[in-house]
Amino acid sequence: MTKLTEAWQQYHAETSFNWSVLPEALQRQAETVRFPARSLIVTRGEMPSYIYFIQSGIVAGVREYENGNEYNYFRLDNANGCIGLLELLAQETSYVASIICMTEVTAARIDAAAVYCAIMEDINLLRRCTALLASDLYQRSGSDGALYYFRGIDRVRYYLIAYFEENSKHGDSVTVQEEYQNIASHIGMSVRTVGRNIQKLRQSGEILSKNRHILITREQYLKMVQAIYEE
Repeated sequence: MTKLTEAWQQYHAETSFNWSVLPEALQRQAETVRFPARSLIVTRGEMPSYIYFIQSGIVAGVREYENGNEYNYFRLDNANGCIGLLELLAQETSYVASIICMTEVTAARIDAAAVYCAIMEDINLLRRCTALLASDLYQRSGSDGALYYFRGIDRVRYYLIAYFEENSKHGDSVTVQEEYQNIASHIGMSVRTVGRNIQKLRQSGEILSKNRHILITREQYLKMVQAIYEE
């Protein structure tokens, strides 16, 4: 083990920042709020007066464009769900994205100033925030612009490949629990175009249908990987 990996290992346990790691004094200041599916928690451009810690459910960050299209470009849950952390630490006066509930959501809402002071005064919390934001930046730096070079069907393949890799830990097949609208938002395409390309992937044997959902086996995953990177 090198000196660097030894240093990383020393603080390896302090890489998450969510509701469960907040000091009790900060948790006592929280107000529990609940949101139905498809409702907005915050809107892009609003002042980040509160920080929201997701306790249950899933939310997505949404950017809206002048042509009316929407793009979902990140998701948060109770493991990494802290709405407003980026804006808080960057000292920016507006949320960079609207946050919409993908499911019913329960969150703890805390005054942003209280959270900021707690982070600045607690080296443990500061380390956790640094690790979380650095990891996110690293992942995005590796994937930014990837879809720009892909034709339509390869954008769909790229999304399905990533979905399989994220959800295949417990078996050799994955059922995609996403509506076409959500897939379209993630890859910057219309729902109609997504539907056409999914039909093409069915015809080529790269995916299957099961109970009106997309099913991907490991063999089909490998077939899509070969198709997308060898063309």
